[in-house]
Amino acid sequence: MEDVKRVAGSRLPVAVIGGGWAGCAAAVTLARAGRAVTIFEAAPTLGGRARRVARDGLPLDNGQHLLLGAYTRALELLAIVHDHATFERLLTRRPLTLLPLSPTQPNALALVRRHAPGALGLAIGLLDAQGLTWRERFANLLWFVALKRERFTRPLGETVAQLLAPLPTRAAQRLWAPLCLAALNTPIAEASAQIFANVLRAAFAGRGDASDFILPVTDLSTLFPEAAARYVSERAGQLRLGNHARVVTADAQCATLASEDGQRTVSAAIIAVGPHQVSDAFAPEALASIPSLAAAVAATQALTYEPIVTVWIGLASPIALPAPIARLDDAPGQWIVDRPDVLARSTPDAARPPIVQLLAVIISAGGPHMKLPHDELARRVDAQVRRLVAGCGPCVWSQVIAEKRATYACTPHRARPASPALTPTLFLAGDYVDAEYPATLEAAVRSGIAAAEALLNGSPHSACARSRNTYF
Repeated sequence: MEDVKRVAGSRLPVAVIGGGWAGCAAAVTLARAGRAVTIFEAAPTLGGRARRVARDGLPLDNGQHLLLGAYTRALELLAIVHDHATFERLLTRRPLTLLPLSPTQPNALALVRRHAPGALGLAIGLLDAQGLTWRERFANLLWFVALKRERFTRPLGETVAQLLAPLPTRAAQRLWAPLCLAALNTPIAEASAQIFANVLRAAFAGRGDASDFILPVTDLSTLFPEAAARYVSERAGQLRLGNHARVVTADAQCATLASEDGQRTVSAAIIAVGPHQVSDAFAPEALASIPSLAAAVAATQALTYEPIVTVWIGLASPIALPAPIARLDDAPGQWIVDRPDVLARSTPDAARPPIVQLLAVIISAGGPHMKLPHDELARRVDAQVRRLVAGCGPCVWSQVIAEKRATYACTPHRARPASPALTPTLFLAGDYVDAEYPATLEAAVRSGIAAAEALLNGSPHSACARSRNTYF
């Protein structure tokens, strides 16, 4: 009888609860394997914490995300859900380029990583860098060589500040500290040295193009989640937008969900919501009856979070940026991104004045800016750009988008579930589950693929009945 139930369960669709990048990666992986999938997303737009947000006819993103050349799993899935011509059109790629908006700003550093294998490209870039003394350049090289010699393995509990301590202060602050804040969204005094070392290994110890900046030239929902949903739908899958679903019961053969359109039985469910939403993905009776769920929820509730603020400013006349993304002086903006693609895809709106250039200014992690009213923060960012660029035209439009829980705080001792499998039919996906990378699009995609593969492979449950916490 159990065998009959197992066969019947395998013919049911798999539910993916959460239509962000992790959930969509899981859904595509399952659909490629021939499994029918139903995606449940409570919001009206796919993408989760990396999605399109329309304002005054402008298809903005709720945060600026870029990919690195080393982020291979995300790039692989993008190539799967788009045809080749579309894939090439939606992304722009250039060598890692750190250029200041103004060459006179106090933290000005100009560095372009060359396309050469391994650390050679970084070495050439550092030797050519402007804004560091020769002593600082060589100190950076020797530090990186030592890190590579240690196989990018760091002591348990070490922070990035401790990792950077051997470097001259200015060398650390101009190069590695801003890269850490951008990648981990956590200040160096609190950030995990091991996770940062993992990013450095992937970017600078592999292929020559692994550190390339890959910038989307469309909104984040169009880039992957919506294309993934089409891919799934074309393979007998379904999409339920604006439909909150939660697990009611689960056993070794199937799971039961309650959603906006009633209860349904599925062969398995992948929970791919934000970590602060995991507890809401399970009905109280499920949490009470399945011990591993309570342990997983406890692990997610132990996480703390960091914000990301994007200040969009529309100018009446353009300014010249040295690159599509440039460094600011951290007062308060940290990076500035030129987004002509948003203007190209805009629709007419009476509330929007004529905009010639649209810029996105990024402020990662917490700080005094989080206490400012949005109008005041926009004014300060506008003043910052004017201070750095002489003759900057007037700002005629602005929009502040603050994601207060944009990422988990990537600290050395952050807890995560030890496995994507919670039970034989329940699985977790999300950037916080990935062991190697910080809260990035790549980590989200990797976790979704891992959850789907665990489901397809019939992941052993011996380690799942007692969910453990793993620390970095």
